[in-house]
Amino acid sequence: MSKSDIGLLALRVGAGSILAAHGLPKLFGGADRQPPEVLSTLLGSNYAPAWQKSGTTNFANALRSMGVPRPEVAATASGLAEFGGGIALLLGAATPVAAAVIAANMTVAVRKAHWKTGFYGTGGFEFAMLLGAAALAIGLTGPGRISVDHLFS
Repeated sequence: MSKSDIGLLALRVGAGSILAAHGLPKLFGGADRQPPEVLSTLLGSNYAPAWQKSGTTNFANALRSMGVPRPEVAATASGLAEFGGGIALLLGAATPVAAAVIAANMTVAVRKAHWKTGFYGTGGFEFAMLLGAAALAIGLTGPGRISVDHLFS
């Protein structure tokens, strides 16, 4: 095991965890819903309110206001890209596909949701850009030897 394998593992776990944590409320959140207690405990006091403001209906409404076509489909697809892609990235499973889906999703997020605010600050695109770039780098480099992909290759 090399330093680069450990570095790729750290990058995958960090980016994958963040993506999964952001995608899960998009899929399962909503005004009348609460996240599992373990997630609220692990992710902090801001997670439950974010969960309640999210959900596919609320996210689709936000996408509709941005002019995204078929916002209900787009909301589900984005939630799956973040949650499913985040879990796959974390595990290093189907890495090229997961990385491509995440990078594409983050590109759309930058352009449709954050571009007008600019690079820096609340609502800026730096965070989505960083997650997309991390996914792209992992997809191009490979997940490293500490991964499901390596285990089955």
